[in-house]
Amino acid sequence: MNKIAKATIAVSLLGVTAFAEPTIYEAEKMEGLPSTATVVDSTGYSGGKYVNPGSTPLTFSIDIKETALYDIAVAVRIKQYDWTTSKILVNNVEVGSALTNPRNCDSNYVVATIAKMKAGKNTVTVGNGAIGVDYLSIEKHPDLEFKISATPVTPGATPEAQKVYSFLVQNFGKKTLSGMMISDQNFNYDYANMKLIPPGGCTPQDSCKYSDEEVSWKGQTDIKTFYEYSGHYPAIGGFDMLFAAGGHSDEGWFKGYSENNLLMAKELWDMHGIPTFTWHWKVGEDTVFYTQNNGFRNAGCTEGVRGTAENNTCFDYRKAFKDSTCKDVDTGSKVYKDIVGDIDKVSALFQVLQDQNVPVLWRPLHEASGGWFWWGVASAECYVQLYRIVYDRMVKTNGLKNLIWVWNINTDPAFGYDYNALNAAWYPGDDYVDVVGVDIYDPLLDHNSAANYFNKIASDVGTSKLIALTENGAIPDIDSIAEDKSYWSYWMTWSQTWNGQFLDKTPKDMWKRNMEDERIVAIEDLPDWGSITTAYKNRARAVRDAGPFTLSANGTTLSVTVPTGNVNIAVYDMLGHFVVQLNRGILPKGTYSYSLESLAKGSYVIRAKAGAESRIEMLRVK
Repeated sequence: MNKIAKATIAVSLLGVTAFAEPTIYEAEKMEGLPSTATVVDSTGYSGGKYVNPGSTPLTFSIDIKETALYDIAVAVRIKQYDWTTSKILVNNVEVGSALTNPRNCDSNYVVATIAKMKAGKNTVTVGNGAIGVDYLSIEKHPDLEFKISATPVTPGATPEAQKVYSFLVQNFGKKTLSGMMISDQNFNYDYANMKLIPPGGCTPQDSCKYSDEEVSWKGQTDIKTFYEYSGHYPAIGGFDMLFAAGGHSDEGWFKGYSENNLLMAKELWDMHGIPTFTWHWKVGEDTVFYTQNNGFRNAGCTEGVRGTAENNTCFDYRKAFKDSTCKDVDTGSKVYKDIVGDIDKVSALFQVLQDQNVPVLWRPLHEASGGWFWWGVASAECYVQLYRIVYDRMVKTNGLKNLIWVWNINTDPAFGYDYNALNAAWYPGDDYVDVVGVDIYDPLLDHNSAANYFNKIASDVGTSKLIALTENGAIPDIDSIAEDKSYWSYWMTWSQTWNGQFLDKTPKDMWKRNMEDERIVAIEDLPDWGSITTAYKNRARAVRDAGPFTLSANGTTLSVTVPTGNVNIAVYDMLGHFVVQLNRGILPKGTYSYSLESLAKGSYVIRAKAGAESRIEMLRVK
């Protein structure tokens, strides 16, 4: 399992199933039926009855023995021809809904969700005046076992891309990498000669607006604010190919933005950070990527018109194919030539990074089925063909080997806007995707793990890919992630600039607590990719007034110098599995020695933590 040559790496998440079979709660047998409810005798229902709750939803009281994720399903009866939405609330918080389908008279439907319930009394509420309730079914969510390829989907991936991908695979299920998006940028540009002025390149005649510190990756407003809030820099830096194509792409500031992306990505990589790129794609000379009222189907759209408003493009990418089924490409069409021309522009930028040995997490055609971007307006079948064109053009035609491919599943407005509406029909296929991402902006700001989304992706797309939170507002709290065993590979907080303010969705104390946690990876936790022999790096975070704290290993003896206080010292193998606990508890200030002679031959990671400060040491036992 620790050899990259193996075809897959298995990652086990979630615990043992609590119930061999679901526990069924018949609606007609529940205590305290509301006064508006009536019990209806009818064949075809569990127990031969269902409950019409009238104007009051039904609330089941459930005793749970173990805090965990549970599969919850409610069999309902729709008595009228309408668009009724069935909702499930656990402990008065909505955890799932679905538009009823089929939508005809007297139809039966099962509404399902995944939700965390605490040990003890819980309530499950379902139904409204238009919904009859047959029964409630509850069982602990089953085990998930991921079998993820040890190599990325790009044939002959660069060594750097392979190292980053392997790091993500080895940490999946154990740690979550932190990420932050940059929108607004500070950079200096020579408009007379149409070229970016790099740090250290300004002369008096340039009259540069920004200092070298301000144009650095760490000096960008989004990243600087991230550090101010959390005390650490993110492991992953987010960039956008927003101006790499489209009507303004060759103009000074827009061109400078794209070139500065590359400069910062290289700088980030040199600091051992990981760049990720998305693409708000404006095709050809168009200046809009958003759609409104179904994009090209909008009544205001006519042949040859690219944009009807600042928030709508009429671009119809199906015209790159011979017909609307999108089965056969029309390589002679103008639309196809515009599409591949833009892909070639972006490829040329990524080629610069490839020549500099910089790998990229690459997320094109994001939020697939949402419909608010032009690539999400046509069918799932057409989208899949478009995604494969992007992949084939970049990898097979243009020879890019430094990309780790991220596909972004999304809710489908045809079915709803919560996790039940995630539409896997838009998935391009296992040969085209390394990471499945989802974008979640937690409306309650309760910092939950979003485990229902995580498990829905695993259920619908499969367990052969990494799963990431590719955009978020409020961060999911690491304790919630761990409790629900929904370890996102990484999360990516969207920008603070351009009126985003998404860093403010998380309180500063939670920022600091999460970024100090060993289960969250900051940039200082990433390995030196140039000399990497393992997926771990010594972690030494300075904490104010923490006192002396050193950790060293010599042969089979470990020496630790600690301040007074709670000290935790443990040994792990190179895949992060716990081996032995050396100390947990109060130690007076001083230096302590521990014998490691009982360890078997091999390499180990030793982690010592005193308060919020921690140290890591690598050890080879011969």
